[in-house]
Amino acid sequence: MKIAVLSDTHDHIWNLNKALQLIKEQKCECLIHCGDFCAPFTAAILSTAGLTVYACFGNNDEDQYAIAKRLKAAEFFSIGQEFGEIELDSKKIAFCHYPKLGELLAKTGGYSAVFHGHTHEAYQKQVSKTLLANPGSVCGIIGGKPSQASFGLYNTELNSFELINL
Repeated sequence: MKIAVLSDTHDHIWNLNKALQLIKEQKCECLIHCGDFCAPFTAAILSTAGLTVYACFGNNDEDQYAIAKRLKAAEFFSIGQEFGEIELDSKKIAFCHYPKLGELLAKTGGYSAVFHGHTHEAYQKQVSKTLLANPGSVCGIIGGKPSQASFGLYNTELNSFELINL
């Protein structure tokens, strides 16, 4: 099973639309968003993707009620304040916005994969048997300067993560 992992969209709807097109081409079965949609209209775009969406809030998601309401138009299951936890294809997966929480969740050893955002910097590493990854940012900005926009693809069969640059 392929799962798209996005974070830190920050209202960059143009890159979000590019990502959604690539996600369709990759035949992903669902999508995880690790927070910082920013405005509710960004969440509304995700609801048109035709995918199940799992999400948590980030530090820039001020109107959380409106974001959750926009996502209700999608098949939308889990929106966590601090983190979400799901099981897909026999893999237990956690997702959150903050890297320190992601690291702590990975260190529990209770997950096949943990995803987080916030830093806008993509990486992946193994924490014991847990894959820990940040998909980077859909908005393509780090510290107020342009950078590579990206998202990730998680393969449950291989427990692997592939970075996709936009």
